[in-house]
Amino acid sequence: MPTYQNQQSLPKEKLKVNTIIHLALLVGQLLFAIVAFSITENKGINVKYTGDPFLFVVPFMAISCFVLSTFMYKQQLALAVNKETVSDKLMAYQTAMIVRCALLQGSSLFGIVTYLISGNLFFLLISAAIILYFITIRPTKDSVATDLNLSYDEKAELD
Repeated sequence: MPTYQNQQSLPKEKLKVNTIIHLALLVGQLLFAIVAFSITENKGINVKYTGDPFLFVVPFMAISCFVLSTFMYKQQLALAVNKETVSDKLMAYQTAMIVRCALLQGSSLFGIVTYLISGNLFFLLISAAIILYFITIRPTKDSVATDLNLSYDEKAELD
C-alpha cells in the first residue's frame, strides 16, 4: 500500500486528475453544443456582413484565446520544468493546463451562445474547430512527460 507524504497523491494519480479535468471540460462543451443545435429552429450559415458585430467578434475571440492560451501555457510550463519533484511539476502542469483549457472553453462557449442567439451555424463551426483542437491537447502520460522535459526516472514515477 502506498504511503502518502504531506497528503500529496502519487504522480500517477495527479496525471489521472488532469485527464479527468480535461474530459469534463470537453464533455461540457460537447453537450452544450448538441443541446444548442437541437433547440435552435432557424439554422443556416451566413458569413455576409449584415450589421451583426458577432461575425467579427466570435472569430477574433477564438483566435485571441487560442494565441493567449498557447502563450500562457508555455510560460507556465517554463516555470513547471524548474520544480524539484515530479509531484510539484505535475501541480504546476495542472495549473497551466487549466488556464489553457479555460481560455479555449470560454471562446468555444461564447461561440455556442452566439449560435444559440442567432442561429448562424458559422459560430457553431468555430466552436467545433475549438473543440476539435481541445481534443488534441488531451493530457497523456507521453505528452505530459514531453512538455515537462521529464527524465527517465521521473517518467518512471508516472507508471
